[in-house]
Amino acid sequence: MDLFDLDDPARLDDYLARLASGLDPRLGHGHTPTVDLRRIAPDPKALAQIPGRAARRLHGLPLRRHGHLLAVAMAHPDDAESRQSMGFLTDCTVIPFAADPHQLTVALADHYDRQDDVQIARDLGLDAGDSRNEPGSPMEMERIAGQAPIIRLINEALADAIARRASDVHLRPGEHHAELLYRIDDELVPVRRFLPALLPALVSRIKVIGRMNLAEHRTAQDGRTAFTLPDGRAIDLRISVLPSIHGESVAIRLLDTSQGLRDLGQIGLSARDRERIDDLVTRDHGLFLVCGPTGCGKTTTLYAVLQALAKQRINILTIEEPVEYRIDGIQQMQVNRPAGFTFATAMRNFLRHDPDVIMVGEIRDRETAEIAIESALTGHLVLSTLHTNTAATAVTRLLDLGVEPYLLRASLLGAMSQRLVRKICPACREATTPDPRIAGLLGVPADATVWKGRGCAQCESLGVRGRAAAYELMVTSPGILPLIHAGAEADRIHATAVAEGMVPLTTTAAAMAMRGEISLEEAFRARTD
Repeated sequence: MDLFDLDDPARLDDYLARLASGLDPRLGHGHTPTVDLRRIAPDPKALAQIPGRAARRLHGLPLRRHGHLLAVAMAHPDDAESRQSMGFLTDCTVIPFAADPHQLTVALADHYDRQDDVQIARDLGLDAGDSRNEPGSPMEMERIAGQAPIIRLINEALADAIARRASDVHLRPGEHHAELLYRIDDELVPVRRFLPALLPALVSRIKVIGRMNLAEHRTAQDGRTAFTLPDGRAIDLRISVLPSIHGESVAIRLLDTSQGLRDLGQIGLSARDRERIDDLVTRDHGLFLVCGPTGCGKTTTLYAVLQALAKQRINILTIEEPVEYRIDGIQQMQVNRPAGFTFATAMRNFLRHDPDVIMVGEIRDRETAEIAIESALTGHLVLSTLHTNTAATAVTRLLDLGVEPYLLRASLLGAMSQRLVRKICPACREATTPDPRIAGLLGVPADATVWKGRGCAQCESLGVRGRAAAYELMVTSPGILPLIHAGAEADRIHATAVAEGMVPLTTTAAAMAMRGEISLEEAFRARTD
């Protein structure tokens, strides 16, 4: 595509005039000019052509209108659907101009968000110039939280985040503005900015729907609710509010219970590892662990195992914090610390409830570890998660928690360590040559062809769309058992597991990069050695 720069208003106006008069032969021949939004300010008459909500949704900033032509700055000028939508709204022929995505976000905030927020502040009786982020009385904040403009802003943000496949919504206060961001495919994407004066009202609305204390601003609060989409789907919301120096910060986890569950055939296991997993989880006793950092999909993997087990005529009990997805045929319990119902206390009572399979959300202390081991030794299959980087370090972690080596040797069936890696966007996937340093560290040939995403409208300019699991599966074999002792070395356990056929997580990720599923940089980010 032939790109040429229009970096001042006079050149932009001249270009549009030539297009309108038919003097420029490049119109319609794949030539997309670029604009520098730091130097070219939009005409207010052009801005009035497209409402702020539509401009943000379509990622387009109107710059000039010349007769029936409307010049629009876009991060993805090849997005035909957005161009058609803007043309329908304005009854104009949209002339797209390529713009830097960051510049476009800032420009949309400067020219739309501020105008919208000033009007909302006036409607609510607030001082739009107040930057102190100080909430009023609880009664006043409850009144404002129930006003239509604030309800609309929060509902639109949640619906938009769900439509864009976000896993989390962040409302982050700053000195000069409050920023709304979505976490999409593990990256925070800026969406819009709010005036500081609106932050207390927005936070109050979130507290109301999360059933939190409106009068409390000095300590952290947690809440939970559900958000119903027009198609009837209910999305669970887990809300966290924290006090910061510029006001209260909000994070909302979005959980779509109708789409989040996967079965064992959907989590990316190789045929050999699928057989090994099936063998492990059909045992009538023992402990199986899924390991990795927070947010790596451990719970998703355990739920896949539970769904397979639920097809049998057995009694399955779970204790989770919190219960993320509900599964028919399984009795699921939730930790309630104020009432004294913890992982450990729940498991003690589970043993008197005739279970065949027990799932405990996480082993994080000695008491829970010892009860899990005891349950695994007394005729129960126990599934759990552990925060370790590799499958082998699950052994050393349990020993560090105080589990006796001989008990661990008798109970541990295996451990699976995993990471979620971001898949390359299929719409903007392109071949590239690997970084020599990264290729060398991952054992990839320097002349290999690898792939990456360029960034497009379908992937929010990220170059990635969706995530998959890279993993390693260690089975406790006769060769590994002698290595489980006081002072055990994770490196020796790992080396033995690899010698017996375990494919290390780093090798799995590198193979995914060679197949073009993920970028080489993503494989390097997920490495564990």
